[in-house]
Amino acid sequence: MSKKLRPDILEEKMGVNPFIGKLKIKVRSIASGYVPAPQKFGLDSENRPYMLPVEMEDNIVDLEVDTYFKIFDRAELRIAVAGLSFRALQIWTWSMYTIESGKDYLWVNVERAMFECGIKCLKTYKTAITELCVSGYLSPCLTYKNVYWINPAVAFKGNRTKAFPGCVVKRKKAE
Repeated sequence: MSKKLRPDILEEKMGVNPFIGKLKIKVRSIASGYVPAPQKFGLDSENRPYMLPVEMEDNIVDLEVDTYFKIFDRAELRIAVAGLSFRALQIWTWSMYTIESGKDYLWVNVERAMFECGIKCLKTYKTAITELCVSGYLSPCLTYKNVYWINPAVAFKGNRTKAFPGCVVKRKKAE
């Protein structure tokens, strides 16, 4: 199924996104290995063009400086998140903002979470956490109070391939 919601929308007629005017993306450039340099040509003694040997050059890429988390967009995940209560969704989103990059667990400072999410009653908070656990977003860590495992199949802050190298499945090339 296509992700485009309205087939009659022509992007060239939409104009400019009004949020871009103030957008500043901070990046840092890093070398990420070598790639072939653009092909160069020379002239031989008879002024005939020939290709020079391929040279390698640093592949410089820009990485965003700001941290971010990824929410994976399979249809079943979209449907599941749409079924969460408002408070559970609030706690889930708050959790993604507070988790450390590359970690698959988080410690919830309950007072801070309740304050920042506008939750006044501890029972409301506990109901939201229980809902997230039952729905497969979080799982309580039995060793520590208010520490939860996050489900990295749903969302993750960092690189999952580095965090879980044993879970990496390489695609087989189609023949």
